[in-house]
Amino acid sequence: MTKRSTLALSAGILASALLLSGCGGGEGGGEGKDAGSQDLRIVAAEPQAGLDPAIAVTQASLRMTELMYDTLVDYDGDNNLIPMVAESWKLSDDGLTYVFTIRENAAFSDGTTITADDVVFSLERAGASESLTASFAVVDSIEATGEKEVTVTLSTPSRVFLNSLAATGQAAILSKAAVEADPDYFTQPVATSGPWSLKEFVPSSHATLVANQNYWNKGYPVLQTIEYTFSTDGTANATALETGTVDMTYNMTPADAVRLDEAGSIQYFEAPSAGLVSWGMDKTKAPFDNVDVRQAVAYMVPRQDRLDTCWEGIGPVSFGDLIFPDQSFYVEGEQRFDVSKDEALRTAAKLLDGAGWVEGPDGVRVSQGVSGLADGTPFEMTVPYENGWAQARCNTEMLQQYLLPLGITVTPEAYDAATFWTDVAAEKFTFYHGGNSYATTDIYFAQTFMCDGSANDLLAKWCDPKVDKLITQAQETSDLDEAAALYRQVQDIILDEQPMITTGAQYAVIGTSPKLSGFYPRADASNRALIYASLKN
Repeated sequence: MTKRSTLALSAGILASALLLSGCGGGEGGGEGKDAGSQDLRIVAAEPQAGLDPAIAVTQASLRMTELMYDTLVDYDGDNNLIPMVAESWKLSDDGLTYVFTIRENAAFSDGTTITADDVVFSLERAGASESLTASFAVVDSIEATGEKEVTVTLSTPSRVFLNSLAATGQAAILSKAAVEADPDYFTQPVATSGPWSLKEFVPSSHATLVANQNYWNKGYPVLQTIEYTFSTDGTANATALETGTVDMTYNMTPADAVRLDEAGSIQYFEAPSAGLVSWGMDKTKAPFDNVDVRQAVAYMVPRQDRLDTCWEGIGPVSFGDLIFPDQSFYVEGEQRFDVSKDEALRTAAKLLDGAGWVEGPDGVRVSQGVSGLADGTPFEMTVPYENGWAQARCNTEMLQQYLLPLGITVTPEAYDAATFWTDVAAEKFTFYHGGNSYATTDIYFAQTFMCDGSANDLLAKWCDPKVDKLITQAQETSDLDEAAALYRQVQDIILDEQPMITTGAQYAVIGTSPKLSGFYPRADASNRALIYASLKN
């Protein structure tokens, strides 16, 4: 795979298991092992959300949990579903019953066998979790129908159910005995199912993963130890990679990745994921309880300039769409915000005037007849962003300049990344920078826009039963054109309501040492390809 390879996002679900092949390695493999040290050093953000798959939905946590826990199925380098703990599966003719056969040699890191009871426990726990409740809504029952067989019955056919089982770091296969024996199990998980197990975790400092010697995929992983150093200083992390102090860092600032790659110091990979870069807001009170205000700001936020300046042109830009060209279910819609800056300013000013935000003598917008606010209240807001996300800082500072002509005062705030999303969920911000990436468009829409989606409370903060119905219909139908049309309807509703202001998407940029071979980017931004990677001498 080249450093700028793109992945073909799968449009549908495979109804039967595929053999491990290509980049993915296979059972009994390991031919790629290199002599010498196979210890990988990573510098990245600390998984502040923890290591419990039920709640650890932030990208920093997922990047670690996905290496500790296997799922029943997974994705290969082309985003096709492949067997993992499940050796194979069968789907009934009516599309309602899946029968999964668990690998005979599947074991936890302590050597105990992975049984059907472990899988039932794990799936039931995942289905009740914050992260996968929406995805498991179609599940009617989960039963152990043999020591190595699990039967899942759905209430209605679902084109996307298997994708929920491939949610790395979330649909984790857990040891029932280990989890139930220790109420604090997830502070230092043992008996894990993935390619590596946790040896040490020191908050605010580092963590060490060691290869699972009982891993079912014999010969893998090649990398025997992964040493994490926790840091959100992107500049320092890039320097550490450049000088060879570490072997991997993510997510890199695109400018650093391009510069260091051109110098031959590193190699980098783009993960072209479904997802979004957006501005979230508190819509429960003024000013953003008024859709005209949301539309006005949506006209003014930086879009193409944001991509070119802050992201080095890496990733797509949105002028109204939430699904982008070359992604599954793309249907072009109204490009409402693809207008000149002068037209955007005229339109936005008219919308604010009508919403009761009038321009004062000093050019600052103030309230006039706005419910809940005294007349003369200036339109000003502090806009927080994660302090370890360089592009977020750039984008927020650019927002400050773009809203000035409209009479809105923005004060950018570098916010502690460790508590940022906790405080988003606690409704502490009026307006804030955000974004997320997903493995597929289906998961993206379900988790972001459905009322009980795992990321809804962090991003959209919005519930529309009509949208829930449309997304459910899109995910039930086997007609991909019909699904695309339904998703287009969802995008049209969001375009009019602007529960969040989307300006495009971010492709995760992963930087590695030139010595790392066998690694490839994935659409879900996962680093699970490290299973098949090695360090060249």
